[in-house]
Amino acid sequence: MASVNPLSRELVFKIVYYGPGLGGKTTTLEYLHATAKPEHRGKLVSLATPVDRTLYFDFLPVRLPQMRGMNVRLQLFTVPGQVYFNATRKLVLTGADGIVFVSDSQAVRADANVESLENLRDNLAEQGRQLQQVPLIFQHNKRDLPDLLPLEELDAMLNPSRAFSVATSARTGLGIYEGLEEISALVLRAFESRLPDAARGGGLGGFDAIEGGLVTALRDASPPPSAPLDAVISRLAPPSKPWPTMPPNSTLGDPSEGTLVEGGVAPGASAPPGPAAAAPPDPAAVAPAGAVVTAPESREAPPQQLAARRGNAPAEAPATARADDPSAATRHLAQPGLSFVALWPTAEREAVAEIEAAIAAERYAVALERCDALVAGIIAKAADLAGAPGASPDPLTVPALLGLDGRRYLGFRAVVRRAREGGEVTERDTLRAFAFAIDARLAEMAL
Repeated sequence: MASVNPLSRELVFKIVYYGPGLGGKTTTLEYLHATAKPEHRGKLVSLATPVDRTLYFDFLPVRLPQMRGMNVRLQLFTVPGQVYFNATRKLVLTGADGIVFVSDSQAVRADANVESLENLRDNLAEQGRQLQQVPLIFQHNKRDLPDLLPLEELDAMLNPSRAFSVATSARTGLGIYEGLEEISALVLRAFESRLPDAARGGGLGGFDAIEGGLVTALRDASPPPSAPLDAVISRLAPPSKPWPTMPPNSTLGDPSEGTLVEGGVAPGASAPPGPAAAAPPDPAAVAPAGAVVTAPESREAPPQQLAARRGNAPAEAPATARADDPSAATRHLAQPGLSFVALWPTAEREAVAEIEAAIAAERYAVALERCDALVAGIIAKAADLAGAPGASPDPLTVPALLGLDGRRYLGFRAVVRRAREGGEVTERDTLRAFAFAIDARLAEMAL
């Protein structure tokens, strides 16, 4: 349900886009995100399968213009259309202040529309709510395609109570903002109707108080509604290109992960254009026969080897690198002054310093325990953002809200659990867990 923050004078409403699979729910949020003014839109978070079908949900925060001194924020969610994700539908539907039913106007999808609407009724009933008691509008989508049902027939089939309905095309933007404005107004009126008479007062005045209305305020500087969505997204989104490769002779990367490898080019990939960097000459290859070759001293040489060359200490045999751990022989390359403490607020900086000290002392279980505490705090804040404070979030929900990879989160949980059970954890395991905690903190800062 709606949450109110009296200190910041902010109202937060949750609106769920519901409907059959491939009906245009995700595309609707993508269009809103691509065309809304930057100051009114947040980050769009989507979890989709390789065929672009929503696997879990989409989430888009929208900030509306102030109304009589109150800040209004919308949390727009979609649900997966596939039947076998019904548990996720129920979870996302929990606490919804308004629902936008996105129907597929194609004649062949009529049965899918009816089935999805019945599923919506059933899921609301399990939560003790009835569809007619929830602010609801209908988006009859895909009006830009052939072989469509008339709008009157769609309303007769799905909307016998004659709720607001609008013809839409999520790809071109037809009717998308008009639907958002209508469901926002319904949600706002429903909220004001629940206020005590003394608090109701003059109300917020609706969107008439916003100059030009909500549609103009949100998308005044946006591309025209007729612009294809693909063109809008390609203009706003960064170009898709492969990750840059490391320079030649690089020793970074892990071939088992399919990332950067020896020479900077992955197996099967062609070398980047341009002249290759010349490798330094081998002294043994150019020295005269019988000459004694001594490698020049450099900053890259370990301190023990430098001391041995000067006669101050016996040379030590080079350490053998482990396949799953950074080599001890290269540990001197780490910068002693490097720290990530400043990324965290003051109350958490001591824990971050303990993590860095524990990693340096090879106390990996302790470092993982502190990392787990940091991530747990970030998760709790993200759960509050989703309108479920104190709830135990699904393992994929929180990283999605933060824009993180759910697989990395599950891997993080696995290594923490292994450390708690007394299993073996390596330096690399711990560094990866710390890197995930840093990424989670950066994502939290961007919210």
